[in-house]
Amino acid sequence: MIASRQGRVGVLALVALCAAPLAARAQEAPPPAPATAYPPGYGPPPPPPAYPPPGYAPGYAPPPPGYAPGYPPPQPPGFMPAPMEPTHDGVYVRMHIGGGFTSISGQNSYGETVTLSGPSVSLGVAVGGGIAPNLALFGNLFVSLISQPDLMENGADLGNGQGNSSAGLVGFGAGLVYYFQPINLYLSGALSAVEMQIDDTNGDMAYESDVGLGFQGMIGKEWWVSPHWGLGLAGELIGASMKDKNDSSITWTGGAFNLVFSATCF
Repeated sequence: MIASRQGRVGVLALVALCAAPLAARAQEAPPPAPATAYPPGYGPPPPPPAYPPPGYAPGYAPPPPGYAPGYPPPQPPGFMPAPMEPTHDGVYVRMHIGGGFTSISGQNSYGETVTLSGPSVSLGVAVGGGIAPNLALFGNLFVSLISQPDLMENGADLGNGQGNSSAGLVGFGAGLVYYFQPINLYLSGALSAVEMQIDDTNGDMAYESDVGLGFQGMIGKEWWVSPHWGLGLAGELIGASMKDKNDSSITWTGGAFNLVFSATCF
């Protein structure tokens, strides 16, 4: 009994002595590498990009405490945003009425002259559309009419006309207008086909011209009354040269300067 018990103790001691080196060796060995599940020829994905720490762009202060980033704080009661600045674009319509001075002179091949002049009434309308910011192309029609004009023949003053006498220039053409902002000052110019007509004291036509070449120019200042409508004042200049319709030896020249009230949609 004693011998068998001693034999079992010896066996256990031998087993313990053999297991001790194996346990030490297991503690010293590195852990096995994890198994990869990547397909052949493909390695692990690249590491994620490095992001800078959260903050605000240079020059921009953080919002006040208590408001989410990217959202402005609420405006105080009664706050109204600034109105948008009116712009010139789209359809262009200009109407004008006013008065000034008009002169029409005719001279024949013998050097004989006749001149009619006097206070005039100016009317006109232009219609077109914007082709660039503050720039519009238009077609127009204008009239500068003298009622009971003064008459001069070969330099001799024959006095003021009577009855239904009148003289006038009528033109139609095409041109451009440009607005200088923010002062809302505009320049307008149009090449025009112009006709002249003179009526005697009975209202009958005394002279009439063929269509000639003319020019109408305007410079004006307008004030906004709505986002696209402006009212203002302008100076109008008209010049033209025409041949007489019945006597080609007579050349007529016409000129006018008028101060007008304008109303424009642009």
